[in-house]
Amino acid sequence: MGTLSVDELVGRDEWESVIETRRRPFVVYKFAATLDGRIAAEDGTSQWITSAESRAEVHLLRAGCDATVVGSGTQRADNPNLAVRGSDDPRLDLSIVDNPERQPLRVVIDSNARTPRDANVCNDAAPTLIVVAEDADASHLDGVAEVLRVRRADRGLDLHDVLAELLARGVRGVFLEGGPTLAGSFIARGLVDRVVNYVAPALLGSGKSGLQDAGIRSMSDILRLELVDVARSGSDVRLVARPVRR
Repeated sequence: MGTLSVDELVGRDEWESVIETRRRPFVVYKFAATLDGRIAAEDGTSQWITSAESRAEVHLLRAGCDATVVGSGTQRADNPNLAVRGSDDPRLDLSIVDNPERQPLRVVIDSNARTPRDANVCNDAAPTLIVVAEDADASHLDGVAEVLRVRRADRGLDLHDVLAELLARGVRGVFLEGGPTLAGSFIARGLVDRVVNYVAPALLGSGKSGLQDAGIRSMSDILRLELVDVARSGSDVRLVARPVRR
C-alpha cells in the first residue's frame, strides 16, 4: 500500500500558504464512491463501498489532520465514531490510537443541535466539538461534548466562522468526511483545498450521490480540478486533486 500520508498528498508548503493567506485551516475533502458516483445505496446502506485497504488509508489521513469534520446528516445516518483506529496498520502512529488526547478533534456541524448525547462521537475515544447555531437548544449535550455556537447562514451555518474558530483552537488541517450536503456547502464557498476520492469498481445505479448542491448551475460554473496523484488502494483507485482557482 505504500507510505501514504497527508504530507505527501498535500505538501506542507501549500498547507501553510493557505493558512497564511486565507486565515483558515487547510481543508481536505474525502469521499468514497462507486464508479457511477454513489456513496450509498437507495436503502441508505453504505458499508462497505471500498476495500479494507482504502479504509485503513482513511485512518492515516485522519491522523495527519487536526480535526475530522462531518455534518449532522452523516452523524444521524451512520453514527460514526470518527476516532483514528486501525492499530493493525504498521504505518499508523499507535500512540494516536491509544491516547485520546492525541486524537484529532471530532467536529459535527449541526445547526439545530440534533446530535444525541449517546452518539458515538460523544464517547471518550477522542475530543469532540458540536457546532450549532446561536439560537439552537443544545442543553442535552451538557457534560458530554463541547458546544460551539456560530451564526446561521443562508445554508446551514457560517462556515467561514466555523473555520476561523477552529484555527483559533490550533486546528491547521481539516479532514472533511461529508456528507454530500455539507461538502457541497464547503465547495460552494471555495473552502476546499484538496479532494481525495476513493473509487470502487462497483455500480449501484441509484442512491445518494457523492456531492449535492455545490452552487454550480451550468457548465460555465463547473469547478475544474487538477490531478495531483492517482494510485491503487487495494481493489480501488485513489484520486487526489486540487481545485483550479480562478
